[in-house]
Amino acid sequence: MKNPKITVITSLFNCAQYLEGYFKCIASLKYKDELEILLLHNAPTDDEIRIIQSHLALYPFLKHHIIKNREGLYATWNRGIMLAKGDFIAIWNVDDIRLPLSFHLQLEALNKNPEAVLAYGDFYYMYQYGIPSKDLVCNIDFKKSSKQFLRTFHIGCFPMWRKGIHKQMGYFDEQFKLVADYDFQIRVAINGCLVKSDGILGYYLEHVPGKLSANSFLQKKEQNVVYLRYGIYDLINWVYWRVVFKYKINEVFFNNKMHPLSVFQEHRTKFLIMRTPLFFLSILKQPRNVLSFFKHSILKK
Repeated sequence: MKNPKITVITSLFNCAQYLEGYFKCIASLKYKDELEILLLHNAPTDDEIRIIQSHLALYPFLKHHIIKNREGLYATWNRGIMLAKGDFIAIWNVDDIRLPLSFHLQLEALNKNPEAVLAYGDFYYMYQYGIPSKDLVCNIDFKKSSKQFLRTFHIGCFPMWRKGIHKQMGYFDEQFKLVADYDFQIRVAINGCLVKSDGILGYYLEHVPGKLSANSFLQKKEQNVVYLRYGIYDLINWVYWRVVFKYKINEVFFNNKMHPLSVFQEHRTKFLIMRTPLFFLSILKQPRNVLSFFKHSILKK
């Protein structure tokens, strides 16, 4: 097999119910010769291994890596980046559906926009695996609203980026369980350009009990770390103030060690000082935040 252009990272854990659908999507992909797909398999079951092995011979660009002891999602993504042979990295979660042209559309977007380092796009929700909905997530265009990428999450579940950016921008912060992609997006937006690809990239599985992303309490805690880290002070929820003790706000963790965030964000101190006035706006929001926390976390309504 010639060197691939794109390395696709798929993290696997407790995934038997999605594997046949995933391989059906692989069969429908266009331009397979551009791809290397890494199946990074955490704590596999015998049934999962059986299903995967029945398909491996059909697709020589598939590589199955077994990780005996389960690790965090973002540790697995970082592992995949280290293993990647492609010049571009793309994410494909096993419970999401990639459309046949999605990888090629993102590759085209990056090739046509050499100044851009990451491509994202629109997608649909699905609320039951394999049954697409008509609920379209139309992400904003970076070229028109670049500052929004310093505040809120817009790259969705199907990002693709140039592998070479990690020396300048770092890797995914393994302190997080849910929002390291949001954190990474902000670092990318600070240091470079993003591009929105044409077309629809796929279907994202939403609102499924048992998915880690359904843990809204953990998500809000981790979002507050990101708000503090990048001076998004007006969005801080003081209910989660203890995050300052659990997480290293000014450091990112990968390759088994902490790295100062200032290495990946030039003039970081000035950047934060300029955003200090936003902190006072957060004061106005705290009564509502406290009431919401009491209602949903204490009263469970």
